[in-house]
Amino acid sequence: MARLVSLIGCPHDPTLPIAARMAEDGKANPGAIPALESFAALRESFAAAEPDAIVMVGSDHLNQWFFDNMAPFMIGKAARLRGPFDGEVNAWGLQRSDRPVEGDLARHLLRDGLGRGVDFAFSDAFTADHSFTIPLDFLSPRDDIPVVPVFINLLAPPVPPGWRYRQVGEVLRKSIESFDEARRVAMIVTGHMTNSVGGPGMLRNQSEPETEWDRETWSLIEANDIDAVTRRATWDQLYAQGNGTPGFLAYVLAFGAACGAPADFARLVATTAQPACAFLGWSETSLNGGTA
Repeated sequence: MARLVSLIGCPHDPTLPIAARMAEDGKANPGAIPALESFAALRESFAAAEPDAIVMVGSDHLNQWFFDNMAPFMIGKAARLRGPFDGEVNAWGLQRSDRPVEGDLARHLLRDGLGRGVDFAFSDAFTADHSFTIPLDFLSPRDDIPVVPVFINLLAPPVPPGWRYRQVGEVLRKSIESFDEARRVAMIVTGHMTNSVGGPGMLRNQSEPETEWDRETWSLIEANDIDAVTRRATWDQLYAQGNGTPGFLAYVLAFGAACGAPADFARLVATTAQPACAFLGWSETSLNGGTA
């Protein structure tokens, strides 16, 4: 049977790969260094888990699915995960990704999810945007570990409430562990804390790197009060903090997959270099009741 051996929640801010390149020459904004160090710590724990498959949970930023065609939860099962879009490569200098998809596990998650109350949509034709490729590039530089992409809607209302994302995380965990092959599976989930795209809110972190909402929510996360976190995770509450803040629902999905286990690694990076970034990591031991 398969086993979840690593669970990571991280940002996908496209300025971070730029900062990583600049850091090689000692020219990165100092405020970006804590985020890069957090990625490095999680990359080390990811490698130590020795996964042979990755379930990568991200969103599409209205690049290929729009308000007229948006599934809440969808599994990609094409043969390859390729991306990001040309515009993202040109705008931010992102690396192109071409990774194998773990088709057998993808199809299992689809079938098993039905029996557990989640009707995943699916696609055999998709491009993975930067929310997939940036975390994978930071955490899994090897491009030969097969991936199952899971697309979640965080942008196009109606968006499910937090409890549903948490439930889907629980189902993904159970479905992974019911896969009848001896696989060591890592799950990477990527989202936002307070975030705005476009307009004056986009520069809010320049004067307020860490908002009151960030502080209150992070305090609940550190206390592992996931019920309280989930209650705060509705579209209306999150959107009121900034139009990108509903991306926090991705972290709620990760809490569902953790099944109550507190994170081993938890760091909120709030500086003027980029919007507030949440880094969370669960080891194989913490995920599995103290046994590795």
